[in-house]
Amino acid sequence: MAKKKEMGLVPQAKDSARNVWLAGVGALSMAEEEGGKMFETLVKKGAAYETKNRKRLETMVTNVKDMRGDVSAVFGKVVSPVNSAMEKAMHQLGVPTRKEIATLTKRVEELTKAVDRRGVKRRAAARRA
Repeated sequence: MAKKKEMGLVPQAKDSARNVWLAGVGALSMAEEEGGKMFETLVKKGAAYETKNRKRLETMVTNVKDMRGDVSAVFGKVVSPVNSAMEKAMHQLGVPTRKEIATLTKRVEELTKAVDRRGVKRRAAARRA
């Protein structure tokens, strides 16, 4: 039950962060319309609010960072099976995997070097003859 409640915090935190961003953009817009004095007033009020509520803001930041770790873990659990299924489907369609392409690329490079070495040897032998 607690886990469900925690997962509900992610969208809530996202909405809150978005609203704070929009409020800041709105305040900036108003400041531009009203002139520099309003902007200075907003900066002073913002600094005072930050000082007054620093502990609360730090807790919010910590909570967001903690949720980021939880989201990463859940994302990893979802992505792995999806990647596996995609790889299997692509292989059935005859599309090579990244590893197979890397192996082929390495082999082509080796063969190219071998052909180049052989060509140099042939030219040298032809000059001697």
